[in-house]
Amino acid sequence: MIDVKDILTTAKAAEILGVSIRTAQLWVESGQLPSWKTPGGHRRIPRQAVMDLVEHNTPEQYLPLSARAIILAGEGRAPDWRTHGLKGSGLLLDVTEDALEARKWLSFTCPMLVLIENATSGNNRKLLAELQADQRFRQTIIISSAENTQNTENAVNPIGHDRLQLPLYPDVAATSAAILKHLTVSAKKRAAPTGYPLPWNERVRLEAVRQSGLVGSGPEASFDNLVNLAAFATRSPVAMFTLVTQTEQWFKSRTGFEGDSTPREWAFCNKTLYENDLTVIEDLTKDPHFSTNPALSEPFGFRFYAGAPVRDPLGFALGSVCVIDKIPRSLSQPERDALSTTADAASNLIRLRALEREIERHREI
Repeated sequence: MIDVKDILTTAKAAEILGVSIRTAQLWVESGQLPSWKTPGGHRRIPRQAVMDLVEHNTPEQYLPLSARAIILAGEGRAPDWRTHGLKGSGLLLDVTEDALEARKWLSFTCPMLVLIENATSGNNRKLLAELQADQRFRQTIIISSAENTQNTENAVNPIGHDRLQLPLYPDVAATSAAILKHLTVSAKKRAAPTGYPLPWNERVRLEAVRQSGLVGSGPEASFDNLVNLAAFATRSPVAMFTLVTQTEQWFKSRTGFEGDSTPREWAFCNKTLYENDLTVIEDLTKDPHFSTNPALSEPFGFRFYAGAPVRDPLGFALGSVCVIDKIPRSLSQPERDALSTTADAASNLIRLRALEREIERHREI
């Protein structure tokens, strides 16, 4: 367990680091400063993580690749980006129309993807040049768009390794579709075909599952309690905390279901991973992805599924907290909120386990 002497408030961490509380909060939100939430909703930070930043004085060393996309949207386009997003990418979006705000975000996170619209205008052009020259973002796909960009048959024009250009389409939906088409084609070249949709960042997501150390680990009352709570809050006979690997769906915790795992092909959670959000399937027999799924037949007879992603500290979806029923049904808004909150609580527990391992590692050193 973490000793009380080893934990700090955000304000105290900011004081030690010599930065504003807001900057410390941004580092916490990005995962650069590991943290967890108390039952009262207050952030706590391990002292050792703060002292590491002080010692090295190079925050960029603490910028691992995160499951995020930063969108510097064209004027008036931010609301549409928040609506359309990049469905199927597996990424969490941060959207702004302010180049200075985008630069601030990039100072504390290394996203998998950056899109800069209106890339020929002053601040946007400057930010694009900085990113392309910064070695910290060598693994980041950087996409720029501008009105004078030549349209091509494939829409996206590669101009270097993970450096792409595309036209500034008049609507966000077309821009999103062009990017997703390019990402999907690239991903399919690296992956074997499956009978279910994969998020674009599946390869990195699988590595995050492996590094979590959760698959095959023993029962834990804290996760069991959350799964039981999910079942109770949604009035569901079956609830699970799943971890989805390349070949199986493994249950860290479960109630109302016998067995430790199912083949990956059976996993309703495949859709949650692809949607990267709370997913509700009111009648599985009417969903073309699952109408022939063996779990719909006896002895299971499943008809309803709802799942919310469980994430690691960098935002990668490891699996979900999900509920299942044998009759078609829906979830009320309070039930949806309860399921999402339970998945968030599981994510916070994973964050806490990671913090404890990191503190123990430093003690051994």
